[in-house]
Amino acid sequence: MKTLTFDLEYLCRKMTDMSGLPIRIYQNNQLTSRFSVVDFLIDPVELYIETLLKRKENVSYFLTERNEYYGIIKADKTTIIIGPGRENPLDNQQIRDLAFQLNITNKDYEAFSDFILAIVPMPLESMIQMMCTINHILNGDKLNVSDLHLKESSTSERINYYQNSSSADAYKGYNIERQILEIIRNGDIETLKKWAKQAPTLRSGKLSDNLLRHRKNTFIVTTTLSARAAIESGLKVDEAFKLSDLFIQKCENCTNLDDINYLFYEMIFTYTRKINNLKKLTTKAKISKDVYFYIIKHLSEPIKTEDIAKALYMSRSHLSTIFKKETGISLNNYIHKIKIEKAKELLMDNSKSITLISDYLGYSSSSHFNRIFKQEKKITPTEYRKNNKNIF
Repeated sequence: MKTLTFDLEYLCRKMTDMSGLPIRIYQNNQLTSRFSVVDFLIDPVELYIETLLKRKENVSYFLTERNEYYGIIKADKTTIIIGPGRENPLDNQQIRDLAFQLNITNKDYEAFSDFILAIVPMPLESMIQMMCTINHILNGDKLNVSDLHLKESSTSERINYYQNSSSADAYKGYNIERQILEIIRNGDIETLKKWAKQAPTLRSGKLSDNLLRHRKNTFIVTTTLSARAAIESGLKVDEAFKLSDLFIQKCENCTNLDDINYLFYEMIFTYTRKINNLKKLTTKAKISKDVYFYIIKHLSEPIKTEDIAKALYMSRSHLSTIFKKETGISLNNYIHKIKIEKAKELLMDNSKSITLISDYLGYSSSSHFNRIFKQEKKITPTEYRKNNKNIF
């Protein structure tokens, strides 16, 4: 066994040198070795490690919400995890999003960003070839890429099916489901907040004898219906189905009913916010939309009016004049408004500190963030979190 461990470490180290992908070795679910071309303090695999270690197959892979992938190879009590791999580099905002999930503050962000950018993009098929090679050495299996393809239909196939369907079966649900779909279609955040405080747990016809499996099946049905309701209200088909894929995958990883119930409300709020933002944008002129999308794409940066004007090939004064005429507020105030709306969403997660949220939104300090938040909402971030802690 010692010889196998030594040879395995050598193999994984060389695979990392060749591919640029981080590789880890676990014995009895405990990390024993980790290889990477760049040193790092916090490993992004920690976001998914419990799920990855529970995989039963000798070879499998896991897709994340950022379209990254992790490869898992198992042999007896040994587990090897490769990744994250991706076909395209993450942009700055995506790296910021990932750092925020991992509770990485500004102090450690630069080193973390260097680590992420050092991971060379690699097609999923190439990573699977690596996995097949390692699996053959460990387990003796001779697998091909085709043996590891997802059995479920791809998002693009589901999009084509939906777009080509002339009609859909009417869903005979209960009143609670109709209320949910109506709220999503209208993007009605305020009604949803009131509904969430008194709504019963979602019920449906008996789909499975196992209670946990039954709840997951109900969640999948409701998520699919919610995606369709969002599409009917103007959300792009691919975006709606990618969201449903993400939530369904999260649901399948849940191990208790409380987690599924919390995820259920998160799913509804996410679709409703998307439609709410979309309805706001449809009433605005093109310049306002361009400004909005620039802010969202650079949410974690200290955005200045000059930055937006340069991106839109306009002078600062001309942009400010047009924007104020279209929206009735100054561009600088609008930047803060968008960031504070995002802050309200992030404050629902008690695991994220005020400092971390401030860093993520590009404010120079927590005191600056607190001042702007209170200026916008008349209360501090801490008070807002306390007042809304039971929203889900």
